[in-house]
Parts: sequence; C-alpha cells; structure tokens
Amino acid sequence: MKLGNEGRKNISLVFFPPLRSLRSFAAKKTGFTLLEMMITLAIFILLAAAVFGLMAGVLESTGTLMDNQNRKDQTVALNAFLKRKLGEMPVASTLTSYQRGDGEGLTQNGIVFGTVNLATAIDATQQPNGYYTLRVATLSAGIVAGEQQDARQLLLQAASANDPSLAWTPLIKDIKTLDWKFLDFNQTVWVEVWTSGSNPNLVEFTMHPGGDLQPTTMDFWLPKIDQVQLSVAQKPGGTSQ
Repeated sequence: MKLGNEGRKNISLVFFPPLRSLRSFAAKKTGFTLLEMMITLAIFILLAAAVFGLMAGVLESTGTLMDNQNRKDQTVALNAFLKRKLGEMPVASTLTSYQRGDGEGLTQNGIVFGTVNLATAIDATQQPNGYYTLRVATLSAGIVAGEQQDARQLLLQAASANDPSLAWTPLIKDIKTLDWKFLDFNQTVWVEVWTSGSNPNLVEFTMHPGGDLQPTTMDFWLPKIDQVQLSVAQKPGGTSQ
C-alpha cells in the first residue's frame, strides 16, 4: 500500500519528533521544581545550623577549659608568691590584718607585713559585679621632718583609707569570697583578725574564684624567730673577752 505525502509526514512525526520537542522534553525531565528547591534549601539550612551549633559548643568548651587552666595557673602562682613573701620575712618583720570601712563584705580586706624600711600589702577590693580583685602593693619608708617613717604604718594607713595614690598590682580577679585566718600555737585557736604585736605561727588564706566549684585553701608557715641581744663578757680589767 502506498502512502501519500501527508501520511509519510505523520509517520515521521510519530517516530522522529522534531529536535525542538526533544529539547523541551529533556529540559522538563532534568530541571528542579520550586518545591524541590525549597526542600533542598531547608535541608541545607538545617545542616548548617547543626554544624554551627556543634562548632559553637566546641568553642565554648575550649574556652571553659582555657579559663579553668588560667585560674589554676593563677592559683599556683599566687600560692608560690605568698609562700615566698611570708616564708622569707626578715626577723624584724611584723604582720597585721585590717578592715577598710565596712570591709566591703569581708571580715578583713587584707594584711600588711614587712619591716620599718619596706612593707607589703595583700588587699581585696570589691568589683562592680560584686566579686573581688586580689591585689598587692609595696611601700618604702620615707623621711618626714628629719625622722624616718615606719613603712608598715604608712602602708596600713594608705590601704585602710584606699588612698588613690597607692599603686596596686592585680593578682587575681573575679573572686567570689576570700578570707584570712591566723594561728598562734600558744592559743591553739584560729582567729580572723590579727592585730597582735607578735607574728602568728600559721597564716591560712582561702579564696573561691568565680567558675570554680570548690574554694582553694593555702597555709603558710611564718618564721617565728625572736631577736637575741648578745652581751659581751668583760674581764676585771675592763677589756672584753
């Protein structure tokens, strides 16, 4: 059977569609719909949020570990500093505690120790957030009206009055609570205020830094040596032997 031109054209359209139609069909099959794009974008956002949250948690944990390590290092350094300062006090040194005003919530703000020529103060001052900063200052004796002043008395007055001209060096910041205690073996009882003319045998310092679960206690032995006056024996003729 012979087909006419019209019949052959229809058959060719069925079996061999135009190239333009093939391209349109392929584009429809390989493209993404708006719904698919929205679902993909939502999944991407969820994954990005999860990764960001994970990284934030890791960074926060790392920061906490670093803060804890820094506080530990500061505590170790403070312990070594106080042990050296208090343990190496000269024979003529004295120690006393003091309170500034109402104490800023403390039984005593700090201690002053040293000799007539050089004194050191370990002081706690309250921060705006309610925590405390532990700081240190030293003062040398001066001469007023031809008389040498006692460095311990000058420093005690300046620290008690919170004299702004006194140069303080911060030791540790953000301390929740801190406390000094003193023990004389003759009394066998710890006291929180020391104003005796003699030095205590032991000094105990307790502080609770912010971020630590438990407070830290440090004990220091003070040299208890009394000055001895040596007398020189003389012979009957007036000469010493």
